Amino acid sequence: MNIAQQKEKLRKEISLLKKQYSADDLYNRSEEVLSVLEITGAFQQAKTIFIYNSMDDEVQTLDFINRWSAEKNFYLPVVVKDDIVFRKYVQDTTLKQSSYGIMEPLGDNFTDYKKVDLIIVPGVAFDRKMGRLGRGRGYYDRFLSLISAPKMGICFEFQLLDTIPVDTNDIKMDYIVSENEFIWK
Repeated sequence: MNIAQQKEKLRKEISLLKKQYSADDLYNRSEEVLSVLEITGAFQQAKTIFIYNSMDDEVQTLDFINRWSAEKNFYLPVVVKDDIVFRKYVQDTTLKQSSYGIMEPLGDNFTDYKKVDLIIVPGVAFDRKMGRLGRGRGYYDRFLSLISAPKMGICFEFQLLDTIPVDTNDIKMDYIVSENEFIWK
């Protein structure tokens, strides 16, 4: 089995695992993950943060973003053709549903990447070697290759494995956070 096939097999396995949890379970687990994230030095020191607005089966981020929005500047990804751009988010930002069902902010693209202190990245799976498996479209890997800010993957414990299939295009994380683990390079 080649790497692409291994990745697809793992995506299906993780998807089945996620379906074993109710929306409430995933929300409660999300709160645990985020309570670990918010005590890290990387988060505490960051002022300008790229983070994602979660899909139903990902670590739920919106309440967390709103809780910290008075102290941090948050930017959310927006899919534009084959790429992602980031736009400012505050509680009264107008959001529009994307073709993926994700609520994305309207407004201007943020392009001053040198000012970004931390990027909080979703993933289907992560490993303890800092590898990340995304959904397969490459949006994040293409984007993350352009930016030098620290990259923090966040996931549920069942998404964190000892090893996952990765190839040369896959961007490594600097940190990974789950409910019970904080891993750094």
